[in-house]
Amino acid sequence: MAQLTQDCFAFGKKLIKLETALNKIKKNIKPSKIIEEINISKSLNRIVATDIIAKKNIPPHSNSAVDGYAIIYNEYKSGNRVFSIAGKSTAGHPYKQKTKKLATIKILTGAILPIGYDTVIMEEDCIIKNKSLVLPNNIKKYMNYRHLGEDIKFKSKVFFSGHKLRPQDIGVLYSLGVKKIKVYTQLKICVFSCGDELTSIDKPLKKGHIYDSNRIMLVNFLSKLSYKVQDLGILKDNKKYITKKLNNAAKNNDFIITSGGMSLGDEDHIKPLIEERGEMHVWRLAIKPGRPVGFGNYNKTPILGLPGNPAAAFVTFLMLGIPILKQISGQKLIKNNYIPIKINFEHKKKPGKKEFLRVKLSNKDNRLILKKFHKEGAGILSSTSWATGLGVIDDDIEELKEHDTINYISFSELLS
Repeated sequence: MAQLTQDCFAFGKKLIKLETALNKIKKNIKPSKIIEEINISKSLNRIVATDIIAKKNIPPHSNSAVDGYAIIYNEYKSGNRVFSIAGKSTAGHPYKQKTKKLATIKILTGAILPIGYDTVIMEEDCIIKNKSLVLPNNIKKYMNYRHLGEDIKFKSKVFFSGHKLRPQDIGVLYSLGVKKIKVYTQLKICVFSCGDELTSIDKPLKKGHIYDSNRIMLVNFLSKLSYKVQDLGILKDNKKYITKKLNNAAKNNDFIITSGGMSLGDEDHIKPLIEERGEMHVWRLAIKPGRPVGFGNYNKTPILGLPGNPAAAFVTFLMLGIPILKQISGQKLIKNNYIPIKINFEHKKKPGKKEFLRVKLSNKDNRLILKKFHKEGAGILSSTSWATGLGVIDDDIEELKEHDTINYISFSELLS
């Protein structure tokens, strides 16, 4: 899209840098304080509300890492190589009899070791003669021995408040015997699209109209992130109608997301309404795509206004919307993990704006490299399906050449 005026000073006001916008937003967000207790089996993607302290050791007993034979290392160290086989210990069925000197216990993986036994020799490395164990040289103390608490120690912090629970985290909590957990309540979020040209998928497409892809994309993003989502449809380009819809949305939701209506056209009503009935904290960022994006409060309810162009809505939701949602929901903010990777393309841009390219991470001759989608417009939604992440070009860079290095962040990283 061509613009004759200098981008960074269009409309008489300098564009806001993304980092500045995020810092300003952070000061105007109140994280969730409402806590509920839920069953651990239903806690996937929920945000931990209190630090979780281990009430036991994991493993709760010292045990064997392999199938083999357990010995007391000091007896072996004294020069003994032949041990009588006293009995057997299996997982769930420990050896309970008193052991004698120079006795070994046949042990299976996960089985508890008798008191004093501290070394396990794999069965494949053992020789059995006349019901006795004959050991080789070079046995090391604590070989194949799992120490009590070597995974998680009693009274240690397992997860901090603000941690988002993943499948593996739930596994850890199960291993500790945790049945219920305190989490922040899920945010209730509603999503609108704005524009008379938009049509729902269940209606025939009129000339000059397009199907509303942004709204369904955002609804599915929010569902994937485990928020309570309400799809409130398409807002007509009518200020009175939009006001009524936004008023109802603000009463019944924790957060409002709109797509479109954030620029300065005659039918762009979202920004003026936010300013009339609340406050606009940030508007118009120095990024590409996605300049006409804004965040504020409407009737005391946080509202994020995304651009109407689908690729721009996609990028701004990832880079601005997700950090906002994380903070409001109580999730601990972790700095994005950008990875410097070489590119296989050339690219030119204007200085003063940070640019986000839709790129694909590929392996070429055992080296990672970034490819750029063949079209770059803010309306090219297919680029987001093709790409694996975003290539970030800093504000001051004007030209990139093949084999230059840029920062890359994957979609999976952004959505974690």
